[in-house]
Amino acid sequence: MRSDTRKALLSQALLDQLATVSADQISVSSITKACGLSRQSFYYHFHNLHELYAWTFHHVLLKIVQPVRDEGWQTQVQVLLASMYENRPLIERVTQGSGNPSMAELLKDEFGIHIMRAVEESAAGFDILPRDRALIARFYTAGLVEIIKIWVDDGMRESPERLAHRLGIFIANLSEILNNFDRSR
Repeated sequence: MRSDTRKALLSQALLDQLATVSADQISVSSITKACGLSRQSFYYHFHNLHELYAWTFHHVLLKIVQPVRDEGWQTQVQVLLASMYENRPLIERVTQGSGNPSMAELLKDEFGIHIMRAVEESAAGFDILPRDRALIARFYTAGLVEIIKIWVDDGMRESPERLAHRLGIFIANLSEILNNFDRSR
């Protein structure tokens, strides 16, 4: 069996368990037992459950946003929010777990990359130091993740479309922020 296949089996076992129990009730043993792999196989592919969560989250997120990848990160955020909304019970189980990476950590890791890319693209033509570009990306990432976390903690009462629209207002002001960092002014 290929390495990617084993990782996918472990990931699916994690998702299957998250569909029925809280994250605190999931262990390496329960995952390996569910997919018929050994603990040794688990540790060959992942150092710990945190890595499995991150790998799983990354691949689930890719499947969600891949169809809209070229439409910009505001559309990607809207698609992600809609998917989270549709899978509320699963999201609630993940956010209730205390021993594994938080939803905020996972979102920060994933969105940080995309937001940095958006900042780099938007900064073309500006004379902005790399550390300032990174600061701007971290600022937007932290804000985006915190708003999504609040939305989840509040029971996702606001529609994903409305929240994405409101987040878009902040995104629209990116060029003004870049202009303020432009050293050539």
